[in-house]
Amino acid sequence: MNHRERRGFTLIELLVVIAIIGVLIALLLPAVQSAREAARRAQCTNNLKQIGLAVHNYHDTWGAFPMGEMPGGLSPQVGLLPFLEQTQVYDSFNFNLGQRWIWTQPATITVGRTRISAYLCPSEIYTEYASDSFRFWASNYAWNSGTWYPRTQQWDGLFGRSYGRSNSPETTIGGLPNNALSLVNFASIKDGSSNTLLCAEVANGPLVVGAARTKVSDCFQAVGLTNTSTPQEAVAACNQIDWNSGEIPWGGSWRYKGYAWVEGSIWRNWFNAIRTPNQTCCRPSDWWFIMKPASSYHPGGANAVMADGSVKFFKESVAWPTWMALSTRVGGEVVSADQY
Repeated sequence: MNHRERRGFTLIELLVVIAIIGVLIALLLPAVQSAREAARRAQCTNNLKQIGLAVHNYHDTWGAFPMGEMPGGLSPQVGLLPFLEQTQVYDSFNFNLGQRWIWTQPATITVGRTRISAYLCPSEIYTEYASDSFRFWASNYAWNSGTWYPRTQQWDGLFGRSYGRSNSPETTIGGLPNNALSLVNFASIKDGSSNTLLCAEVANGPLVVGAARTKVSDCFQAVGLTNTSTPQEAVAACNQIDWNSGEIPWGGSWRYKGYAWVEGSIWRNWFNAIRTPNQTCCRPSDWWFIMKPASSYHPGGANAVMADGSVKFFKESVAWPTWMALSTRVGGEVVSADQY
């Protein structure tokens, strides 16, 4: 008998194979994405460990932490450069210009255009910083300035202002005494270095006005808040803002959170604890009263390095009183690890 040779697959067989492949892809894709995010989060943790170690080495050298607002309006990131194997970048600064904002001067402007990988989290979605006249890079890591300036009328964290509105300690901030923060060292942390935040992730804002929003990318204008508002009033007003449609300051053009990494200020490179991680960032009547939380694109929370150099992941669900207590250096609170 003659046997017909069978060639190829039937249509039904092809459809079954395609369906099986589709199911496998659907199962594998989340696992691949999860593995990639785990790798990014591990790199982010490593960055914070480097920063914590650099701060400790800085302290060993100078007997104090870098100032939140270093002379010339510089950020702590600038002071840490020699301790992060970035001495060449640090030496590019001209610290003798005598200018209030030396990082904007032509003699030093190239420093801010340098990409410092230790200051950037791989999970950040806004990674291009070349659309304005300065073309600076941003930083994903911000410094603990405490709870909220109007709450205590001082910087009760580890970093704060060194200048007033007129660039002198005698002036006031929004009608409050300036209370410039003096140098802080380990002896200043009465609450214990393992219970005090040093530096945390803060998601950047885009430099493009029309860029898509995310919950953590922008700061929004809070209505009716002043320097006399209570923390509860401030939080309540901030909670009313819908990040999808909330008003962005300066007609929607201020989206510079985290930018530039060389500037020492709360709207650029500090954070406070009046808002728990990954909540919306809000600006009351004055920029110095901004409510700027730790934030990230890691699911469920943000990384932070404590003053003792340990890195922890803080969930969005961390209790507000606990988070506030972790931000103060002499608050006298007792915080156990099982609270976060």
